[in-house]
Amino acid sequence: MSIFVRRRRALPIAAALAISTAAVAYMIYGAQAQDAAKPAAGTGGTAVPPAAAPAAVTAAPAPPAPQAPAAKDPALPEVKIIQEKPKPAPVQEAAPKPKPKPAPVVEVEEPAPKPKKKAAAKTSAPKPKPVQQAAPAPEPAAPVEAAPEPALVNATGTYNPALDLDGVDLPPGTTITTAGPVDGYRAISAMSSTKTATPLERIPQSIQVVPQDVIKDQTSLSVDETVHNVSNVQSFNDLNIGNTDMAGSKIRGLKAEQWLDGLVVNYNTGNRDAFANVERIEVLKGPAAILYGGGSGAPAGGAINVISKLPTDKAGGAFGITFGSNSYARPYFDINQPVSADGSVLFRVTGEYTAADSFVDVLEQDRYSFNPTLTLTNKTDTTLTIQARTSRFEQQAYPGLPAVGTVAGNFRIDPHLYAGDPTIPRSYSKVEGVTVTLDHKLDDVWSFNVKGRWSQSGFDQISQGPYTAAPDGFLGPNNWQLIDVDMFQEQREFTINPNVQAKFSAGPTKNVMLVGADYSRSTDSGFMNTNFFGYGMGLLPEWNPLNPVFTTPYIDPRLSPLFFPMFDFDTVYKTKGVYGQMQTTIFDSVHLLGGLRYANIDVEYLEKAYFDPATFTLISKTFAVDESKLLPRAGIVVDLAKGFSVYASYSEGMRWAGFNQARDVKPEFSEQREAGVKFNINHQLSGTVAVFDIDRSNIPVIASGFVAGLTDQRAKGFETDIVYQPNRNWQILANYGYTDAEITSGASSGNALAEVPKHSGRVWVNYAFDPDVLKGWSAGAGVYAASSQFVDSANVYKTDSYFTVDAKIGYENEKFAASFNVKNLTGEEYFVPYAWFGGQVAPGADRAFYGTLVYKY
Repeated sequence: MSIFVRRRRALPIAAALAISTAAVAYMIYGAQAQDAAKPAAGTGGTAVPPAAAPAAVTAAPAPPAPQAPAAKDPALPEVKIIQEKPKPAPVQEAAPKPKPKPAPVVEVEEPAPKPKKKAAAKTSAPKPKPVQQAAPAPEPAAPVEAAPEPALVNATGTYNPALDLDGVDLPPGTTITTAGPVDGYRAISAMSSTKTATPLERIPQSIQVVPQDVIKDQTSLSVDETVHNVSNVQSFNDLNIGNTDMAGSKIRGLKAEQWLDGLVVNYNTGNRDAFANVERIEVLKGPAAILYGGGSGAPAGGAINVISKLPTDKAGGAFGITFGSNSYARPYFDINQPVSADGSVLFRVTGEYTAADSFVDVLEQDRYSFNPTLTLTNKTDTTLTIQARTSRFEQQAYPGLPAVGTVAGNFRIDPHLYAGDPTIPRSYSKVEGVTVTLDHKLDDVWSFNVKGRWSQSGFDQISQGPYTAAPDGFLGPNNWQLIDVDMFQEQREFTINPNVQAKFSAGPTKNVMLVGADYSRSTDSGFMNTNFFGYGMGLLPEWNPLNPVFTTPYIDPRLSPLFFPMFDFDTVYKTKGVYGQMQTTIFDSVHLLGGLRYANIDVEYLEKAYFDPATFTLISKTFAVDESKLLPRAGIVVDLAKGFSVYASYSEGMRWAGFNQARDVKPEFSEQREAGVKFNINHQLSGTVAVFDIDRSNIPVIASGFVAGLTDQRAKGFETDIVYQPNRNWQILANYGYTDAEITSGASSGNALAEVPKHSGRVWVNYAFDPDVLKGWSAGAGVYAASSQFVDSANVYKTDSYFTVDAKIGYENEKFAASFNVKNLTGEEYFVPYAWFGGQVAPGADRAFYGTLVYKY
């Protein structure tokens, strides 16, 4: 069945979105219809008379060395910060007057070359008398005191707290996105760590941002590939479909999660690697429970926060396609269209569809994602944004390959082999939901934000594959028994998170206070059925990888005489919390951060297939936990010199560990200590160097099969992330991470944590040719490397270290973009750990070629 049949779900969502906002639009903007002739407060490309222009952006007093090209959204015109050269102003007095400083302005770069217009700084002071001009061009406005509102608040045509960055030094060429300003490969601020628009140099924690330019230049095909640009981060394997919670992301060696726009995404269902709607990816390292809840709590290792694109007041769009090896084809679109003439109603819709084979035999995938977004704004102090989402992913479930025959043993299995029935039905993973965000500024001090999400998701993972790492067959030393598995889960979630912010000065201090609360209720029900009962009795079908003939097709385990239910559960998660946070800057050189959260996790877990060891029968049993805890966070950043600072921080976290056969449902707890150095030298060389130490307790670990034991764990190490942009030609991104992660208590005490390389890092270099040489052309190349990793917590099997080399050549102008990328240029053959039953690995992708064509308007 064509997967497009299921896209009919997107139509009700889009229709409901339009109907539900019509009344709100009338109430908020009906009064403005009578004042349509009044100049808009925003700068997003609308010509504004000098008296109505917004406050000028604070820029560096003198332009530094030329920067690398600013990030270019292929769908929209850019909003850039420029600084004009001073012009002499002739005067009529006998006594000379000092020359007025030019006011930096926000300029919109249109898709096609047009005469540029300037917006003068806003002031309440009396208008000065005009000075006679020697040239026809108007004289820049005289220096005036900046208006009280934040400088970037209207730069995209909406009131946007992510741009609430008054007084921040922005270099020439900075691109203003709806998620914050970006200078080429360097993001200047982020919201993920503090829920406030804070420059990265003032956050006492390592938070790294992968901007859209990096994603575009590397033609990223998966989130895992993208986060290789950040030290000590490994995401889920893109061959996996289904429950990624069992094979989740890792940051600093510990379990992490992928979020969407600052809210938890349960099991990360749907098309997880869709990029048409991605503005940037922010990676928050370490416990994140102070400001975040939802699902089963906040992760200990950190979060990979995917930030969505939002509408702006400039019409534009793009249509593109990426195609390449293994019949890969991904058409996508991004359309941004203001609905109202005054820019108070904005609409943006993105979508993509992917069809591809795989370098692994049998696997074929179809994926799609559709994301309409409507924004209602009065531009000055209120914005309501409604984001709808529907997404689906279909592919045969991949069981991996056993460690023996790949990274161990005296024989070798073909790495492209699919170890199961080649006619097995496809699995699916899907999600649909709506996120609503209201931002309102009450006055120059107070503002509030409310974000809520409703979603429903699910997956059905159907698989057949080997159960053990080493041969277990009864017919020979190279044989495995194959087990049929059907794992089905569906979830519903409602989350709401209101908070209030106050920005104020007191003596030598500048302060941002945040107070908020959150509530999340998630239901999760499902089962895991197998014919596991026949394991060890020689009753299951056998498989010899040296002579791979599959004589027994997959059957639904419930129809098998060997049927055994591993799980059959209904779970309700409720997480609640209230929090307060204070950010204080003293004399513009000491930046303090303190916060406290009162968190509660309430879980009711009904297991309908609990194996009672007393009676050797399956019974129903309910497990419950209701735990509350105060979670502190504290940090300090000290500026030792311009562009150079040191920092230290401490934070704690709490999360429920999820269903497991340890049957102890107490939450896991974590605490992190971190210190480091941050630097930004002339907007050219920037980065973070950090050392960290994280402790976790009450963590279930799979020792063999499904037998879980509770452990304590510890991860410590150091890392560095650097961006170097010495001029407009070169952009260099580099990172290195060292992680020593081990189990410190329990049966596996002393063993290293599985799936964690001790050493990993990436270097990527991009070169843009001068316009008078090869205008619009660029070339880039990079290498990613990782050391060996243990396959499971028993530390019996280990993969080898490996590296991959990627390269690209690209061309771009105002209307058209094209690129050619090569992945794994040297054809490196390698394996990585693959979480399945235990002791499995997955091959790395072969050398592959991809081309991308984009039309912009």
